[in-house]
Amino acid sequence: MRQLRMFRAVAFSAFQDGVRQRLFLLFGVFAFTAIYSSVLAGVMAVDQEGRVLADFGLALMELTALVYALFAASSVLIREAETKTIYLVFSRPVPRWAYLGGKLGGTLMTAALMLLVMAAMHLTLLAVRGYGIPACYGWALAGSFLKLSVITSLAFFVSLFSTSAVSTLVISGILWTAGHFVSEVRFLAGQAHGAAALALKTGLWLLPNLQLFNARDAAGAACALGPAAFGAAAAWTLGAFLGALWLLSGKEF
Repeated sequence: MRQLRMFRAVAFSAFQDGVRQRLFLLFGVFAFTAIYSSVLAGVMAVDQEGRVLADFGLALMELTALVYALFAASSVLIREAETKTIYLVFSRPVPRWAYLGGKLGGTLMTAALMLLVMAAMHLTLLAVRGYGIPACYGWALAGSFLKLSVITSLAFFVSLFSTSAVSTLVISGILWTAGHFVSEVRFLAGQAHGAAALALKTGLWLLPNLQLFNARDAAGAACALGPAAFGAAAAWTLGAFLGALWLLSGKEF
């Protein structure tokens, strides 16, 4: 129970820091501006205005939350090591799993809040344009959050062996991009031979399949995420967390 209280304290502290940062406000302003630009794009779509507004807005919301989550995940541990804050934390009986899990949880809570705030802004803009809530909107938000959970946990893992926050951002961005093309990589692996095929098949084991979390693509007209999506998100998030915890346990703080 004491360790769980420590976990909650770290998570709540990380969440408060994320909300208080000016960066969070800047992302909110950016999100509003970006979603408003989707309205302008929707006007040019004429007959497909509603669909463009919904799809473009959801994509911008996901990318905005992604930038925040990756920035936070890539810099929080490095910043606390540089300021010696982490030494103060571990001078007390704080388990490393509670510290790392709290930081991850706090970052994800902040990202979730960002998604909810941006969703409210997005739906307001859609209502102003005369459209209701798009089909599968809730599932799309859930899929975006699952993607963020996976990639943020991977960013924490990468940050513990990366040399800088910038390199962590670059590696995490590559994983994010490649994770949306797993089907294409699988096709290329089937066509390739020799060392190229081996490299591609190995890469498939290392890449999270982020296509699973696209609600409309995964379930067609049903627009729902199946158990496979939630199971995959849990497995990747837990695996990355355990890997990060193993790296953290090897560091001298």
